[in-house]
Formats: sequence, structure tokens, C-alpha cells
Amino acid sequence: MIAPAGDRPEHGSDAILELNLSALSKRFPELAALIAASPAAPLEILLSASGDASARNSGGAWIHSSRDPKAEARRIAQAAFPGSGADTAVLLGFGLGYLAEAIAFGCADYGVEHIIACEADPDALAAAFRIRDFSSLVADERLGFVVGGESEGIITALELSGGQRAAILELKAAIAADPAWFERSRSAAERWNAKGAVNENTLRLFGRLWVRNLARNLGAAADSPGVELLEGLFEGIPALVLAAGPSLDLVLPHVKELSRRAIIVCVDTALRSLLRFGVEPDFLVLVDPQYWNWRHIAGLSSPSSFLVSETTAWPAVFRATRRGAFLGGSLFPLGRRIEAFAGSKGHLGAGGSVATSAWDLCRIMGCAPVWMAGLDLGYPGGQTHARASLFEQRALASGSRLKPAAAAQAAALVGGGSFEAKAAGGGNVRTDQRMTLYAWWFESRFARPASPPTIGLSRGGLAMPGMGLGGVDELLSCPERRREIAEGLERAEAMARPEIVRAQTAAGFAEGFAALRAQLESIARNAEAALEAAREGRSAFSSGGDCGPCLAALDRADALLIKLEAREVAGFLLPPLSEMVGSGARDLGESLMNSEKLYRSLAESARYHLEVLACASFSD
Repeated sequence: MIAPAGDRPEHGSDAILELNLSALSKRFPELAALIAASPAAPLEILLSASGDASARNSGGAWIHSSRDPKAEARRIAQAAFPGSGADTAVLLGFGLGYLAEAIAFGCADYGVEHIIACEADPDALAAAFRIRDFSSLVADERLGFVVGGESEGIITALELSGGQRAAILELKAAIAADPAWFERSRSAAERWNAKGAVNENTLRLFGRLWVRNLARNLGAAADSPGVELLEGLFEGIPALVLAAGPSLDLVLPHVKELSRRAIIVCVDTALRSLLRFGVEPDFLVLVDPQYWNWRHIAGLSSPSSFLVSETTAWPAVFRATRRGAFLGGSLFPLGRRIEAFAGSKGHLGAGGSVATSAWDLCRIMGCAPVWMAGLDLGYPGGQTHARASLFEQRALASGSRLKPAAAAQAAALVGGGSFEAKAAGGGNVRTDQRMTLYAWWFESRFARPASPPTIGLSRGGLAMPGMGLGGVDELLSCPERRREIAEGLERAEAMARPEIVRAQTAAGFAEGFAALRAQLESIARNAEAALEAAREGRSAFSSGGDCGPCLAALDRADALLIKLEAREVAGFLLPPLSEMVGSGARDLGESLMNSEKLYRSLAESARYHLEVLACASFSD
């Protein structure tokens, strides 16, 4: 049932405002102060036929139904939930709160864990909070607000909510007050949603590769400390992150002088370009598991650099000569289980691009400010990469008279859903959906209070709220810090000695690895037994027999599987549940058929993990 609102005290009274502000101040004191200081937006308040308050905006359009605004809100909510797979509701326009109430209180089956109400102007909320009683609604921990300011704030709100997918609902008459702001908010929420689809597709493509690489990198996991040990090591020292965008070429001629003033953090794709100028980075970041990412550094020598990577990286990465290696914590269940007995590594942010991990490394180390070179996230000047990058060199090498390298470059610029977007230094730059997802990650991190100030060196790159714009001359004017940097690097080298790290993990590694394999074997056997029970149960159902014994066997198998810590490891390679079982089963027979699909996939995943782990060893 919808919590009662609007019936006490009288609509539009000061008592309602005080009641709402008192409730709001307990969760959002700054928002309460903002609403208290804001004049109410001009709304014409009218009673609907149902007796509930409704309103028309200054243009005369009804914000809610003139007949029954509560029933209208229920219909909108029921159309969006359940069945959408969304756990978060983004409301573009709060109106008089009916839709937020319908989602929060209307039906327990919606499965909504987060509600984010967006308003361009605090005056709109000030009007609503003078009209209806929201004390029950604002006390609900699921409700949050994004009010005014940069509309991209919705990205931060969604990221901090912990949700996975958002349903976007609009109050069209409320949106009319500032359609441009609401359109930007919608676009930001859609970008956030897109990451879920990207993650799912990435798992399809690379899930088994990640598992294979992890198994082959057990030795690296045992020998390498985590990035958490680098926390605060370079507090207050500037860092220069080198990405491989076209604008990197404008910075490289100055990089030797810049290295005296800042820690040099280089992504894998930019190493070739950097070495041409006689400078080895302090930290080389490579986190992608693919063979081609290793090729970016294959044959290159940077023995003075610390490698920062992840246990899913292509195994040859760890054979490169370096000063030491640090690992970010694994994002994947198998990696996390290995770290449970190989030692914690700490979290290194991953936003789809290696540049996001490089920036997060600087944040962990306490660097400030963080200067970003080559972070174009677009195609300034019609270029795709820095000239010496492997991408550029391969394009030039593969060009011919009939198919020159420029043809591939043109295809990148006009293909892949590319479009024009605002550039950091003014004007526009061509970008694409993939790179705007990377930009979303940076935007969400820049908005966090603990994020270091970040300055871009690319005027032609994609504009990102929260990142300043500077020039090489500004960094060159900073004092030299290389002596302090060298001292910090020596401390890092002492922490990265493999014999010390391995000595700390050796005792529990072999025991933990054996326990992991034993649990995966148990999962495989139980899933195979459950698969057979589901088959027998379906056969019994089809022939009108007794399904009871088979259902009891399935219950026992589920109880055993739930107790095993390695169940998340085995479940990693499973396709999405909606893909395996589709819509809800119509009868017991279809339910058992869906169970067969689930247990078959689980058994196959557990067997695959066992197969690759059989070839792995602590001494690799």
C-alpha cells in the first residue's frame, strides 16, 4: 500500500514544509538547507477528482493526472517494473512525488533497491515540499536526489548507489522546465547502463581467456605484492600519466624535463613512443589479458620500470625485465580465491581502458596533481593514436598503394558509431560510444571527494567534467622532485622483492590451492548429479509419475552447493540467467528443463576450471 501523503496537514501549508525539511535534514542536511532557501517554482495547485493534490506548470500542462495521480503513478511504475531487470529507478522529474512513492511503497515485487530523483532546479522541489507530506518517503534509505548543478552528477549517484541497471522514468511536464538539463541527465544514465552490456559482452569474449591466464600466472600471484603497499608512497608529488592518444606527440619532446618534476606513469600502448625519447617510465601499467596488449611491449626494454598489472594479464608480460612488479586485486572470482591464500593485492580501478587503471594508481600513491597526456578519448586532428604506437606502426606497415594506412584511419573515424562531442579546449572532437564510456568512468571518479586534482594536456581531446585543462609550460614551471621520487622508488623496490613476498605466502598457498581444486571437484560432481535428477524429474512429470524423489535430490544438491566457497568461481563462466532460462516456466516440466540448463552449465564451468588448474603450479 502507498504510504499516506498529502492528507495532513493542509496542502500548501508551512507546517508541511517544516515536516518535510525535518525528515530530509536527517539524511540530506545540505539539500534541506537548499530547499529551505529556495523560492517555490510557480505551480498551480489543484485537487484531482480523487481528492489528491495535482498541479499544472507555468505553461498550463498537468504534471500529474487531473483524475487520480496515485493510480497514474502506479500504472507507470508497473509498466517499468518488474521484469525489466533493473534494480535502480532514475526519475527525471520529481513532480509531487507520486511516482517515487509508487515505486518505494507500491509493490514489494518491483525489486527496486535504489531510487534517484533528478530535478534541474531546487525551486521545483521547494514547491513540492510545500504541498505534500514526504516524511515517510524521504526516510526511505533507497531514495536519493540529484538536484541542479552538472547533470552528469547522476553518474556519481548511480555509481555510489551500488546498483547494476537503471530504469529511466520521465515526468514530461516536469522536464519541460529545463529540457536540456534533463536530456543530459538521461544521456548520462544511459551511458551508465551501457557499461552493464559491455561487461556482459566482454565476459562472453574473454571469460575463458581470463581463467587460463590466471592459472598460468599463479607464480606471479605468489611473488608480487599488491598495489595497496604503494598507498601514500608519493603523497603530494605530481604524476604524469602517458596514454597513447594523438596528443601524446605534443608532450613527448618535453618528457625528459617533465620526468624531473613528476612521476612518470605510462600505459602499455604508450611505452614504445616514450622510449624513443630516451625515458623509461617509473611505472608501466598493463592490465588487459589479450595477446595483442602484450605485443605493445614485446621486444622493448624498460628495466628501470615497475610493472603494474593484474593476474589475468598475458603470461609473457611477467617475463619482461623490470625493477619490480605490483598487482591490482583481481576482479574475477578465481583471482579473488587465489588472493585469499596468496595475499591481498588491493583494488586498482578498472574502467575499460588501461588509462583508468593508471590514473587510479596515481590516486593510490597519493600523487597530486595528476597530469594526463594523450588522454584524448577521441580523434583530434583526425588521428587515432600517437605516431610511434603499435597501432599506428601496424597501420603504416600494412598500408599499400590501393589500401593506404589513411583508409583504415578514415574507417575508424566514420565507423563504430562515431559522433561529434565537445572538446576540452572548445569546439568539437569526433569520438565514439566506447570512449565515452571511459570518460564516464573518469567523470564518476573525479566527482568523489578523495580524488586528486586532475589536469588534462589535450585541448583537442574529449571534454570531461571535473578535469582541468593545462599546458606543458605549467608542469615545466613546477619545482624538481626527482630526488624525492627516487627515494620513494627505492622503498617500492624493497617491498617488491619476490623472495620476501613468496616467503609470506608459501605456507598457505599449497594448502589453499588444493582446497580450491577439491571444492571445484565437489561442485562438478554435485552439479552433474543434480542434472541427472532434473532429467529424471522431467521424465516423471511427462509420464505422470512421482517427481518427489527427484525434487528432494535437487534440494540436497542445492544445499551442498550453497555451502561451498568456490561456487562463485564455478559460476563465473555461466551465461546470464535470463539467457539460460528465458521467461518464467509455465509448469514443473519447464522448470526442470531450466534446471537442467543451469546444472549443465555449472558442471561444465567447474570442469573447465579444473582442467586449466591441473596444469598450474605454485612454482610457475
